Amino acid sequence: MINVKKISPPLFAFALTSLLSFASMADDVLLAEKQLLSGLKFIQDLSVDRALDEFNDLSERYPNYKLVQLLKADLLALKSGQHALLKSIHQKNPRTVGRLQNEAVVRWEFSQSGLSDNRVFERYVLKIGEQPNLVLVDLADNRLYVYERDEQNNLQQIANYYISMGRAGAGKQKEGDRGTPLGVYHIVELLPDSEVSELYGVGALPINYPNDWDLKKGRTGSGIWLHGTPRDTYIRDPNASRGCVVLNNTAMEKLLAMYRLPFETPFILVEDHQVEKQSAALNEPILEEVKSWLKRRYVGVPWETVSVYRYPNEDDLLYVTFPASSENKLVHQYWQRGNNGDWSLVIESLNEYSEKEDKKV
Repeated sequence: MINVKKISPPLFAFALTSLLSFASMADDVLLAEKQLLSGLKFIQDLSVDRALDEFNDLSERYPNYKLVQLLKADLLALKSGQHALLKSIHQKNPRTVGRLQNEAVVRWEFSQSGLSDNRVFERYVLKIGEQPNLVLVDLADNRLYVYERDEQNNLQQIANYYISMGRAGAGKQKEGDRGTPLGVYHIVELLPDSEVSELYGVGALPINYPNDWDLKKGRTGSGIWLHGTPRDTYIRDPNASRGCVVLNNTAMEKLLAMYRLPFETPFILVEDHQVEKQSAALNEPILEEVKSWLKRRYVGVPWETVSVYRYPNEDDLLYVTFPASSENKLVHQYWQRGNNGDWSLVIESLNEYSEKEDKKV
């Protein structure tokens, strides 16, 4: 049986309210997650019938939702006194059951985190240029966040979804290790449903792994995508991919069709289990140093077009990027802080990106 941790009713209510606020545009994925969490809360309260009501409804609407089917079967077995049968099924399928139980724990623990907390974004995004969107994936929470520029020109979180990552977890090092990279990347292509196999669901957004820093560190591999799920699966368990970031198909369709992320969209992969609130004042000296250097070396580059990120999983490393004077090209820079506390440029490259073509998704 799923073992969920005890949380306070007010905090749980806040979590559900936050989820519902993100679901204001009739987002079926988040509404289903809200109902899943409600069912888990009823299990915690020993309200078996109410939990079954939630899971029955979910299983009817999403018959391929494997976690819900497991929860429903567990509760029915317990309710009918079939404890031996339940134990036998779990023992015969330890890998499958274990993965689904892990998904339940990941979902439950995330419901305690507040959902709308922006501290991961504030830690890694020191300054954003003129990109209309940004995608941030927090692998510690198995969560993807989409940001979009509002009428006041500020990036606001507009969506967040549960994701599956590589079987080896975060921190890809070499080809075939089934890890998901940590770093700052860019979306480089759009692959619609017609151009991918069933494994990738409704489409995919490949990213530029390995980037310049990965190559410097000797990391190898390729084919790291953000993609959907096979149609016989509602969503995959938390560590099910070969290194990619995997979304529910409905959520992936939304990214492909509604948000239509440009190819230069930043794609930040982080793993932070405990992130302290970041003071914007701490970033000001760093930004001033970068701005001063660019003003001397790149005359004519508008500061408002420059993006500066603190690089994930690296001590004292910045990633700086801005459009080059040549059309459809980006400058990529990696800055490292020395023992004297000063920042210096260690890698610079220039890459071309293509304008997004209209593809049927």
